[in-house]
Amino acid sequence: MTTVRDGRMVRAKRSLSQNFLVDPNLRGKLIETLGAGPDDTVLEIGPGHGELSERLVGEVSRLVLVEKDDRLAMLLNQRWGTRDDVCIVHADALDVDLSELVEGCPAPRVISNVPYSITSPLLFRFLDMRPLPSRLVVLVQEEVGRRIVADPGTREYGALSVGVRARADARLAFRVGRRAFRPVPAVDSVAVVIEPVADCPADSELKALRDLTRVAFSRRRKQIRRILRDAPEYGLSVAAADAVLAEVGVDPTARPETFDPGLFLRLAAQLRPVDDGPES
Repeated sequence: MTTVRDGRMVRAKRSLSQNFLVDPNLRGKLIETLGAGPDDTVLEIGPGHGELSERLVGEVSRLVLVEKDDRLAMLLNQRWGTRDDVCIVHADALDVDLSELVEGCPAPRVISNVPYSITSPLLFRFLDMRPLPSRLVVLVQEEVGRRIVADPGTREYGALSVGVRARADARLAFRVGRRAFRPVPAVDSVAVVIEPVADCPADSELKALRDLTRVAFSRRRKQIRRILRDAPEYGLSVAAADAVLAEVGVDPTARPETFDPGLFLRLAAQLRPVDDGPES
């Protein structure tokens, strides 16, 4: 697919999972959903040609654009590189320190048409930012969006659901059909609103949570007692597993796919993988 911007033709790169949102009405809905005002700092990941950015320039206090593509970063610099309220960063969002880009700006807002290939790691980089963003509006593959907001006990519920919602509220804002993009992807998308909670768990708690959900959802149909007994990451005896589960009020025969994020956090706090040595 080729897009024309300021007389230049830029072809989407399959290697970067580029699918440009070409529907102007949906762009407007994304900006409206972000809800940024004149006092806000906005971080946009993957701005492409700047179709969303141009609706934010001059409307927010500071706009930070992170673009990996050499050609698009150059075009963005040509358009807004001289503005004091716009910062254009030519980098991979998975490599750059996102917190540093918004340092000194309280509770930034984040918007992104997320490349499908890096959705999960990018979401968690957003949620690791300090200060925490006040709101994230991300355009993701529909299946992934439904996994983020899934309830315990449903087919879509999994480690991604728990990892996001242990530290944020999340909801689906609206659906975006595949024909709103160029080139046209093979799947539809959804806009997801994620709002981090003020009392976000500590980094050590989140690591323990990631360890537990990785083990639990790789064995999601098994009872939690058996998981803690059989998984080499824990290797508990039946008695030890039952004692830990009693501490947090969990039925040993329950399956982890039914646990809400808060319960996962409480259980993770009681567990230490066997390969963790003593703290120095």
